[in-house]
Amino acid sequence: MDELLVPFKTTSTNPGRTWNDDKHLLEVEQTTPTKDYGDINSPARALEVLKAHPQQEDLLDVLTWLRSNSDGDSEFNIYGQTLQASQIIHALVNDVLPDHWSSIHNNQTSKAHKIRKYITSILSSVSGISMITLRLKLLTNAEEHTEENRKAQEAGRSQALHDTLSVLESMLESKDVLYAIWSRQCSSSFAASPKWLLWKELVILLGNGKVLSTCAEADNKLAKSSQTLRKRSWLSDGTRFCSWVGYNLTYMMDVPGEKSHDLRKAWVQMLERALTLGHVDTIVEATFGGIINGSRDLTTYSDFTKILKLSTKKAVILSLLRILAKVHLSTPDRIADNGDPQSKIRSIAALLHGFAKLDQDIDNLLLEWLSSDGIAQDLQIRRAVIAALVEDFNNLQTAVANTLRSFGDKLYIKHTPVLHQEGTTENLLLLIGNAHQKNRSYVASIAQSSTYLNAISNRLAASSHRASVLGMYVGTAVSQLIDPPEKRMDFGSDEMSNSQAQRYLRLTKVHDSLGSIDGLRSERATSVDLAVGRFKKAATIQEINFQPGVERSSIGSKIISIEEIDNESETEDEDLPTYAKPDSDASDSEEDPTLVERNKPSAPIYINDLISGLRETENHDRHLLALTHASPLICRKAAFGTEVTDSVEELASIFTGLGDKWNIENFQELRLQGMIAVLVAQPLKLGQWFSRAYFNGEYSIQQRAAILTTLGLGARELAGFGKEDMALTKTTQQSRSKDPSSFPSRQLPQKLHALYTNSNSSSEISGSGNAITTASRTLEKSILQPMALQARESLSGPNALKVRTFSSRMEVEKRRTKPIPNALAKVVADGFFFPLAGRWSVHVQG
Repeated sequence: MDELLVPFKTTSTNPGRTWNDDKHLLEVEQTTPTKDYGDINSPARALEVLKAHPQQEDLLDVLTWLRSNSDGDSEFNIYGQTLQASQIIHALVNDVLPDHWSSIHNNQTSKAHKIRKYITSILSSVSGISMITLRLKLLTNAEEHTEENRKAQEAGRSQALHDTLSVLESMLESKDVLYAIWSRQCSSSFAASPKWLLWKELVILLGNGKVLSTCAEADNKLAKSSQTLRKRSWLSDGTRFCSWVGYNLTYMMDVPGEKSHDLRKAWVQMLERALTLGHVDTIVEATFGGIINGSRDLTTYSDFTKILKLSTKKAVILSLLRILAKVHLSTPDRIADNGDPQSKIRSIAALLHGFAKLDQDIDNLLLEWLSSDGIAQDLQIRRAVIAALVEDFNNLQTAVANTLRSFGDKLYIKHTPVLHQEGTTENLLLLIGNAHQKNRSYVASIAQSSTYLNAISNRLAASSHRASVLGMYVGTAVSQLIDPPEKRMDFGSDEMSNSQAQRYLRLTKVHDSLGSIDGLRSERATSVDLAVGRFKKAATIQEINFQPGVERSSIGSKIISIEEIDNESETEDEDLPTYAKPDSDASDSEEDPTLVERNKPSAPIYINDLISGLRETENHDRHLLALTHASPLICRKAAFGTEVTDSVEELASIFTGLGDKWNIENFQELRLQGMIAVLVAQPLKLGQWFSRAYFNGEYSIQQRAAILTTLGLGARELAGFGKEDMALTKTTQQSRSKDPSSFPSRQLPQKLHALYTNSNSSSEISGSGNAITTASRTLEKSILQPMALQARESLSGPNALKVRTFSSRMEVEKRRTKPIPNALAKVVADGFFFPLAGRWSVHVQG
């Protein structure tokens, strides 16, 4: 190879100079060329710098100028809806952030801190949030164009997604973001119409879930592309995002001196749209946390809630009631702060009463809740609502009338779950007890009204025992309030003397008064944090009540000595009968008692049980019983009721597609018996179904062969040749019997049945029709019967003396048997032959 490499030309600039001396190697300091942009004094100049990939010093100068000129008195406002402002925000999001954010995000220097602060402040606007969301969506939906640089593109896109999501988190991490955006829109440079258009766009971004869904998609893509476990963004978590929205709405209410109508209108729009995100309780607790823990005045909230829509008010009130019950009344340790649960109930009642006084709609919603959604809630929160409502006697009368109407309605008694009926009964007794305390004559008038009397009558006449017992509770409780002791109602039943009845009767003596809202202040009632999992159920501590004078060590399991008694020395009582030892059970032969199966499946007695047994995939015994008893059960049920008729196609489909999962012995014969039984039960309908399934169904060759066998043997059985084919299908005569008398409920006991039936039927039922009996009957019919007939003829005299009587034509026609129409031909033709022949012809031609 050396002779092929010939130098073409050699050139030297200075052949006599060498560069081996170290003094000729000089270190040159590398400097980064900088460009002087001059002073930033206009939006165009700032946009030029941002697009030229500036250094951090130049970027800081631009951001400082944008911040200083963002007030309403300057000519240019970055928060305004102008073309230059949109271009600057676009340059910040698409040019500056990809270059600088990864280097300044975790940098703790003062310059990096200022840049982060200025960027998040400038982008904290409707245009900034919209631009960041749009970039996130584009990065999430972007796809690789070439396979060669796919990995490089994935890495770059993941870093860009991470940086953009981090910027949005830094922008929205404060609780005053909504108010800051609103206050900038309310400056003098904004007109009324653009202001509401901008706020509507912000409501769509935050309240409608556009930011939440986009961040969730971006976070999900980051999680898939990341090789390590990363912490998910709080913007992609619905619970934490809704908590953030609620905190911002709370801040808008708490701003001092800012209670304008426009602010309340903007607050209402954001709340109504945020409630559609699916985390109603989270938003309500974060927004109305001051009400829940009793730390804020009710008037602060009433100014905002008055202008809510009625549907939104209802959602807020229902959520508040759930949260109050969960925070203050859910576990014993929550109601033990003030010594007893009464204090918490009184405090919640005071809160609801004060809220209802400020808004009449809330009063009506509480009345509606008490008779609809509230009947399934805990009794303590219902006591608080009733205590808040009964301060107004008109509300008390309305609540009593509504509850009594529901309590006595026949449809309500018949169709409403018992749990809801019990809640209605408790509400009625509580309301009547409070009404009796305020006005006894009103309760007496209720007891004499037709509504009350009809309600008690409907309850006592109800078919449900529990419904009638609830009527007894109400009747007895009302009678104890208004009637003297000697005239009180007494049903004299055991249900009225137990502890549960006494608990219901004591409800009329429960009178909750209004307390103080300050009783809700507790460390456990603080607002929701941004972390997930605010509502955690406290562990219930079960206390053991020890009896006085009994030590703890004495409570427990006591070991008792077992003494063996020798029975041989004792004489057995001769009067007591002795019983034989029971037969051994095969299931008891297991040495391990845990392996003994006590819940043995029983044979199906209904078609629905048969279907579920045939579909059984886990219990072998149940499936085998269903398969074994399928044919006899179908034959018996075919002429008894409509069970087979209603499920005949389902049974045919199950039998045709049935597989031998457990390798059952004689599986094919058992399945064939079931298919034939179904076909014989409805021959016209099932014949067409089997023909259609054979040609059009998706079945195997084995299953199609079973279908043809079923059609052939089923037709022969309909024609009367079933006994000859029993050997092929191993079917017993009893299983194929379609006589209605063969149904168990139409038969006498076995002894009486044999007594009142003839010998032939009894022999068939008893199963004694063996070969010897059959041969003896054949000989009797062929030999003995002709001999008896001949003897009877010889005793009647010679044939010449016999007189032949001539009958009239009418009598002959009367005794002549009429021809029976061939119904089998129609069934076989329409159900078997024509469907098979027609579909075979179509199949051959196709």
